[in-house]
Amino acid sequence: MPRRRLLIVLLMLGLAPAVWLHGPKVVKSEAQAVEVAPLPLPGANAGLGPFRLTGAWQLTSPNSDFGGYSALVRPEPGRLTAFSDSGVRLDLPMPGQPGAVRIARLLPRFAGVKASRDVEAAALDQDGVAMWLTLERRNVFMRTAPGQARPDVIAGPELAGWSENSGAEAMTRLSDGRFLVLAEGGGPAHQGRLLPRAPDGTDRSQHFRFIAPDGYRPTDVAQLPDGRVLILLRELRWPMPPRFGTKLVLADPATIRRGGDWSGTVLTSLDGTGLAENYEGLAIEPGPDGTLNAWLISDDNSAATQRTLLLRLQFRLSDLPPRGLQTKQKAPG
Repeated sequence: MPRRRLLIVLLMLGLAPAVWLHGPKVVKSEAQAVEVAPLPLPGANAGLGPFRLTGAWQLTSPNSDFGGYSALVRPEPGRLTAFSDSGVRLDLPMPGQPGAVRIARLLPRFAGVKASRDVEAAALDQDGVAMWLTLERRNVFMRTAPGQARPDVIAGPELAGWSENSGAEAMTRLSDGRFLVLAEGGGPAHQGRLLPRAPDGTDRSQHFRFIAPDGYRPTDVAQLPDGRVLILLRELRWPMPPRFGTKLVLADPATIRRGGDWSGTVLTSLDGTGLAENYEGLAIEPGPDGTLNAWLISDDNSAATQRTLLLRLQFRLSDLPPRGLQTKQKAPG
């Protein structure tokens, strides 16, 4: 191929992401409103293993800060809180529940300083009020609580050396007070940290590697009542515009060993549901009669070809693999 033609092809490929990445510009708005539109559910929930898909919704808002959600927590019954990679907090009632919506910026939007607001993971503090966050590009922690003008920023030596764009992507606070943090970068081995207590700027964490199915990366993690965790995984599928694969893996933090490999069992995939998206947030909600709900939220990347979706997957602990069996298995490729 002549050099000039080659340069034109390379330029077109370089511009291609902009075509799907950025949707139409919106008028600046601070409207405190989110429209929750139900989506059709796949018939018989085929192929979802122990899960039953009981709700799917598309979220839209006139608020110009809406979208890009990379983390999800359940701060109280009937409500969800999501954080975006633009440093925006979304508080909203679960579909069908009463309550107000609040969309607020954690930090001012300084031009070009995404590293100061790129929230990728969140965990609810044991007090049930404060939130712990990770900033991926800076590899630091933040703590925010009601009434704070700005979040506290805590150094993250535990995360030192992690990629600026593929760092701490999944985090939860375990019931015993420890923090579990997983990196997006790597594959199939992803760096993991088990902190003995809340981040304080000192690295006393247990280092390990999380082994994910081939092509998948961890995007969030949440603990179940029996101590095990669900890990949300995403696969990026090309060509343009990109498509995404989603899996949920069951793993047991009790089997983490310092310097060792840690893995789990794939429970389900969203392939074939018609609801494929870039899911990056996961939260667990106790339901009635011993059921649990796994809530998933997607990051639309401000792309014209993507959506902000919210899913509710119902399940029971008794439908999951027994602990003894599960800890002997590894996530298949």
